[in-house]
Amino acid sequence: MLMIKVFSTTEELCNDAMEQFIGLSVQHIASKGSFVVALSGGRTPNQLYDLMAKKENAEKIDWKNCFFFWGDERYVAHDNKENNSFQAKQHLLDLVPVPEGNIFRIPVNGDHEADAKIYEQTIRSFFKGDAPVFDLLFLGMGDEGHTASIFPGSSLLQEKDALVKDVYVEVKQMQRISFTPKLINAASHIIFMITGAEKAAALREVLEGNKTPEEYPARVVQPTSGGLSWLLDQGAASLLSSLPSA
Repeated sequence: MLMIKVFSTTEELCNDAMEQFIGLSVQHIASKGSFVVALSGGRTPNQLYDLMAKKENAEKIDWKNCFFFWGDERYVAHDNKENNSFQAKQHLLDLVPVPEGNIFRIPVNGDHEADAKIYEQTIRSFFKGDAPVFDLLFLGMGDEGHTASIFPGSSLLQEKDALVKDVYVEVKQMQRISFTPKLINAASHIIFMITGAEKAAALREVLEGNKTPEEYPARVVQPTSGGLSWLLDQGAASLLSSLPSA
């Protein structure tokens, strides 16, 4: 199911994302005893994490049965402020009672190819032989249409077998590790959180255009059987032909 919502403020957008998180966590924990999430990095997710860490919100979440992974990571040390998992720990995970054993950070041990394979094996082992399906996966989008660490022209767009791959992002001059489209599209629910008028042109191409994922990688996100929510602020949505409201 595809859902597009446009919000007046980033706070309203983050509140909707939080309510979806809480609702899905209750549903999945009731049905199978766990809620497995892949987080993203960036300014807007950090605002979401700050909101979720507030006492009145954190109390609504059964943290001991929530498990956290990351959809992509900059290949920098775990204590580097540019590291996505470091940001999530600072803004959320260190502030709520989630067991340390429920947090699975992407390894950055100096061999990015090996670390990508280790993380894929960690994911496969967690799901105990079943095909890995995340209950919720958060994504963002760059102003050129990239998502996770899948940039225009990325080799990850052709990857058919691996679930996690290392990739050098030329435009950022940086090594990264990322979920592949195969793993992303297997998720039960995906939430895009997109803010800022600088992303409006790319968002129009992704949602309404006919360009290929090679040009606008966010177009590769087509869940196999799961739900897809696009949560947008007015700036990001400003060039869409029709504007749904939240």
